Amino acid sequence: MKRSILCVTALLALGTASATAEEMATPPSQFITTTEPYLTWLGFYAGINGGYGWGNSSVSYSPNDPAAHTNAIPSTDFYRDGAIAGGQIGFNWQFNSHWLAGVEADFQWSDFDGTGQSSSHLTNIGSAATLSTISANQTVSSFGTVRARMGAIIMNSLLLYGTGGLAFGQVRENLSMPAAATGALTSGSFSYSCVAGTTCFAGSSSKTLWGWSAGAGAEYAITSNLTFKTELLYVYLEAPSATAVATGVATPASFTATFAPVYFAVVRGGVNLRF
Repeated sequence: MKRSILCVTALLALGTASATAEEMATPPSQFITTTEPYLTWLGFYAGINGGYGWGNSSVSYSPNDPAAHTNAIPSTDFYRDGAIAGGQIGFNWQFNSHWLAGVEADFQWSDFDGTGQSSSHLTNIGSAATLSTISANQTVSSFGTVRARMGAIIMNSLLLYGTGGLAFGQVRENLSMPAAATGALTSGSFSYSCVAGTTCFAGSSSKTLWGWSAGAGAEYAITSNLTFKTELLYVYLEAPSATAVATGVATPASFTATFAPVYFAVVRGGVNLRF
């Protein structure tokens, strides 16, 4: 009898242990989580950036009246460069774990400028050999772009992309020709009168110019919401012009300064916060 009781007890113990082992092999539901197959880049983002811009330019001069025709001002080349800072906002559509497309708009405050100087002999100013220099300064004070982006997700957190689209910029020109000697010239109804030590011709222009931009960049996801980007962008804007007018006369002579199209390269880095 005792032997039968012990056998039944042993069988019950083994059954209980087996049931417990099966239960332990299946994890409780509160510990079961779903893992995303890849980092998602889908959605809106906004950020800030800073960098450096540079580019070449040139300016040529054409007289606007008989008095200005007596003086030939040669064209000249010059260099522009300086710092930039701004912000961007955009949206990404992600097709799968490898490809995405998007749109991005940015605005930059910039401070890169350059000056081209050309020397000219002003007739009837002191003597026929009086040499004066006209300075043409050009400044890109701000610019922005609205671009499409197409990217390849090389690794789960690294995006390489190409970009291109519309560009615009606020560009200023300042012209100044100081008088090296005193004298005056009248031809037809146009004239100029220069006094040594003062400005003989001067002018300025400030315009919003339009064009296009293209470039490439890389973006790295530091976290699921914060990314770091670096980008090389080329910007091409239309050609501006400005007029240098003689000072201190009733019907002044003038020159038109025609600049080359405003083009420059920008290298910049920044951070984006994804929403």
